Amino acid sequence: MKHKYFLKLSLIFALTIGISLNGFSQDIHFTFANAQNTNDGADDYFEVDVMIQTINSTGTFKLGSGQLYFNYSNAAFGTNVLANSNVEFTQPNAEGYICGQYIDVAPAGIYGSFTVNDNTTSRVSWSYSQAFSSNTFAADNVTSVPTKLCHIKIKYADVNEAPIFMFEDGGTFDDQFETACGGTGGGAFETSDCGAVPGTQLVNDTFDSNGALLSVKGFNLVSNYKIFPNPTNGIINIEGDLTKLTSVEIYSILGQQLMTVKSDFDQLDITELQSSILFIKLNTEFGSKVIKVVKN
Repeated sequence: MKHKYFLKLSLIFALTIGISLNGFSQDIHFTFANAQNTNDGADDYFEVDVMIQTINSTGTFKLGSGQLYFNYSNAAFGTNVLANSNVEFTQPNAEGYICGQYIDVAPAGIYGSFTVNDNTTSRVSWSYSQAFSSNTFAADNVTSVPTKLCHIKIKYADVNEAPIFMFEDGGTFDDQFETACGGTGGGAFETSDCGAVPGTQLVNDTFDSNGALLSVKGFNLVSNYKIFPNPTNGIINIEGDLTKLTSVEIYSILGQQLMTVKSDFDQLDITELQSSILFIKLNTEFGSKVIKVVKN
């Protein structure tokens, strides 16, 4: 039986918890982590990691195919975020995402066929399949330690609205994951054969959306930073709560990091940099904001 609880913390936010009494030996639990607002110099985004782990001392396993569903606020993000090119799911191997994991012998992705769909005007789904056999990677990749599964980046339609984002569960939205399937031939590059050697459906998944909550304080803090003058001849002033800044990074239009400042944020001197378009990344404990600046 699944239960939903709703909290009101200055904005309406849903915390979803799933509970089941029967299932396979591994109980999996999904959470969010590292929620933050970002800005690429033109648009504002909400970004968050999806985490997966086992709970209730149910061991570890190799992950097979799966699918997740998410609800979001139309006021903040608009409608049909995929059709409007406003959502992106990624899983970079270099950053340790399970769905970006390689087989043991080469940089070939275990998982593939990533699919995103608009299910309704306020729900989007993400799914993937298993490309290589469970025999091609030795270690279990789902354990009791929360591990990044994928990363979500969704564009704001209105950055002044609260970023409500949560798992959808209950009924047909539950039990959409399996343990890894195998193959019958063996070999370091053996492709998966889920028909001959299927995985096992996991039927006791639970969800907690609390990690997707951005505090109102943090949301306003990141959004309110400003830089002036812009264009500039070399001196940049930062407007906002400077005590909350942890660092300021300056990048070229090609993405090359040119400077990093870790103190004295009130005024930055970039007179030594060439005249060009620059991106100033303001980092806080609540998230980051990137502002485009023209250096004369």
